[in-house]
Amino acid sequence: MQVIKKKERRKKEERKKERGKEVFFLSSFFDLPPNLPPYPPDPPHVRWYRGSDLLLDSAAVQPAARARLLPNCSLVLDQLTAVDSAHYTCEVIRPEPWGPIKQVHSVRVQYGPTVKTIPEDGFVEVRKGEYVDIGCEASGSPEPTISWEKNGATMQLLEHRSRMRFKAEHRQLAGVYQCVVANGVGDAVEGTITVTIEDAPVAEAVASSVHTALGLRAALAVRLQPSAPPARAAWFMGGRSVRTDDRVIQIVQDGIHQLIFRTVRLSDLGNYTFRAENKLGMVDVAIRLTAVPNTASFKIDAVLNRPSANSYTLIWEVDSYSTIIEYNLWLRPYYARPTPDSSDGFTTEQPQNRWSKIVVPGDINDGPIHSASYTVRGLTPSTVYEAIVTSRNRFGWSKPSAILHFATDPPVNNNRRPSTIDYSETPILEDLETERSQNSTQAQISERNSMTDASARETPSLIAILCSILVFLKAILS
Repeated sequence: MQVIKKKERRKKEERKKERGKEVFFLSSFFDLPPNLPPYPPDPPHVRWYRGSDLLLDSAAVQPAARARLLPNCSLVLDQLTAVDSAHYTCEVIRPEPWGPIKQVHSVRVQYGPTVKTIPEDGFVEVRKGEYVDIGCEASGSPEPTISWEKNGATMQLLEHRSRMRFKAEHRQLAGVYQCVVANGVGDAVEGTITVTIEDAPVAEAVASSVHTALGLRAALAVRLQPSAPPARAAWFMGGRSVRTDDRVIQIVQDGIHQLIFRTVRLSDLGNYTFRAENKLGMVDVAIRLTAVPNTASFKIDAVLNRPSANSYTLIWEVDSYSTIIEYNLWLRPYYARPTPDSSDGFTTEQPQNRWSKIVVPGDINDGPIHSASYTVRGLTPSTVYEAIVTSRNRFGWSKPSAILHFATDPPVNNNRRPSTIDYSETPILEDLETERSQNSTQAQISERNSMTDASARETPSLIAILCSILVFLKAILS
């Protein structure tokens, strides 16, 4: 038997899209050496296989679904799907004793991505401290890539991943997660998963103290963060629920809970509590509705403060709907004392020197803005001082202001700097925290006492000493 060597022409694969209908052609051409029998019959007997399954036989009368032969025995498939990606074998049948001629084509059908979320319903609800496990199952050809977004913002991950697992440590991790699947064929698709973290309510006051006056409108406001399960909210005063009517109303808008007084009465002044609770916990927010003055604020102006070696002019403003009766101005030197316990040899701990109080009369202005100034005299040159101020109207005293640090100028013809390493030529305002209330209620206050006369009494006169020496010498010589 003469062995006939086949020379195969390189296969041709064609793929095209027309009106949403995908078609591809598989063509095989065989060139047999001339004058070497037997030749394939005309027309040839051709079979096409997809994998090991017979797809089409040219000798069959019944046509195959979605598959047909062209006159040159090329295979045509219509309406391609993902399952059409396979190895296709073209087999030309020859009479005995010659065997069939075969040629294999590899076809990969490209199609757009699809996605299925994990869990399928797209909702995950866990308690704070538990773990969140979400993901997306993606398919497509070529293999798609997956990126993640949270609440519309792209998440910066080190790699493309189909699953995410994290601990629900705080409520900020809750939100809408989206996996974006793309492979360059068609449009990208998205899978949406909503993550809810159950936690106790969290709330904060917009303002912890609301200043008002009788007859005015006032509003207490609390910002309540969304929680799961939803929190129940209520307002209390003196341990009792606040009764609402046409004058006192409650409104909720954009997560802000407000208790509004259309006309403030004397009985409305006091301390209020906003309470929000769910099955996981409760939060209370305290707010004060008051008519006492607001906290005063010092004004810093290099010209108006008029610093000198022995004086300094303090200027402040305060909000009050009622007349200010008086101010209490507190002063004391501020030192940075050497200490062996500090690595740099200095400490900024508060010294034990006492505050001095100066009572400044108020004004007859009804407000709401009150301005005052006071020139403090008898100060020590080149020294840093600190000051606070409180205000009083007919409803009571305000909270202490922030601490103001200021410095006196050096004496004339003396360039010595103020005696502190914390000195700054510009006055500095420092917030008071826990020390605020202590400054006005717990500190031992003493008035500034003039020490000039006492020093004069304790210091011997130089002339008297000289006279005593002369009398003593005269007695010895005589």
